Amino acid sequence: MSADERGNHIQQLPFRSKAGSSRSWLPAEPGLPIDDAELESLRRHGFGIAYRMLGSVSDAEDVAQEALLRLTRQEDTIAEPAAWITTVTTRLSINMLKSARVRRESYVGPWLPEPLVEDPAPGPASRAELADSLSLALLVLLERLTPTERAAYLLREVFGYEYAQIAGIIEQNEVNSRQLVTRARKHLDASRPRFDPNEAARDALLERFLAAAEDGDLKALEQLLGKDAVLYADSGGKAMAPLEPLVGAALIARFMAAVSQVRPSAGEFQSERVKVNGQPGRLLRGPAERPLGKDEQLAADKALALVNAGELTAEQLTALVRSARESGDRSTILGASPPHAETHVWSVLTVDVIDGRIQTVRIVRNPDKLGHL
Repeated sequence: MSADERGNHIQQLPFRSKAGSSRSWLPAEPGLPIDDAELESLRRHGFGIAYRMLGSVSDAEDVAQEALLRLTRQEDTIAEPAAWITTVTTRLSINMLKSARVRRESYVGPWLPEPLVEDPAPGPASRAELADSLSLALLVLLERLTPTERAAYLLREVFGYEYAQIAGIIEQNEVNSRQLVTRARKHLDASRPRFDPNEAARDALLERFLAAAEDGDLKALEQLLGKDAVLYADSGGKAMAPLEPLVGAALIARFMAAVSQVRPSAGEFQSERVKVNGQPGRLLRGPAERPLGKDEQLAADKALALVNAGELTAEQLTALVRSARESGDRSTILGASPPHAETHVWSVLTVDVIDGRIQTVRIVRNPDKLGHL
């Protein structure tokens, strides 16, 4: 698969997004005539680069659209539009990432990328290759790199560009480009996960994991988790979730068993099996959540701290959350909405499966990161 094909292919898969058409926002009379099919192909290409750079669907869409807008305003003929889009998208992403890194330093709780959700239909043979370069695990690791290192690494390792091409795109000389890629590899290679290749087995493991959580079966949950497994939950402080990673199979099992037993008072959850950035996952819909109050957040933090310290069982946590939820005028620790409220995406969960066990659980709860689904 060529570099341009990899960029395009990211959105040929049926990812869910509320983005409009690539033509709808362009000026009525662009300077450079491009037909709709080529325009859409270039948009996908730009999005594929920008999303891997930024880890944000909304920001990647903005960057891809801005690059296309600039392209259509060019009066001179562009010999290679895809190469032009690669250069502009990468440079825009580097600039945007510099300001995003400052915001992420003050982010409340663990930070995770905005998820790309794909319906679990059979995909092309290249799915595994794409999944590896899109996984939340890799996108989180890429946060260790400087924006320029990240660009050089992705252009070389994911999109297959030559060092001379990379140098032109990131405005460095070829020697510096090689050094940036080498430095990035040293930062990432030791920690980069090697997922189990059997897709069906990974899906089946997630199914058993979620079923065991629903049943409150702690023993089964622990058997499915790696001994040193880690759970990350991204809420941005806007939904109930642990503000620190949960480490260890026993702790994660208690947490998953507890939260799976709790349902908001208004309506049922709707659970869908999906692919999340190419890995097995679940999308959960439920009543829209109102912002947590200060007392509710303190109560949630206290309950989770007790679980983390081993002083609260899954059953006790479930009872505590349910009691808080049912008290008062429908105010709840989970922040459920009134009955018959419209359902929204409540969370997206995905797992990394390595050596037949779940090694990492990632849950995106921040409503700002789920609005595109």
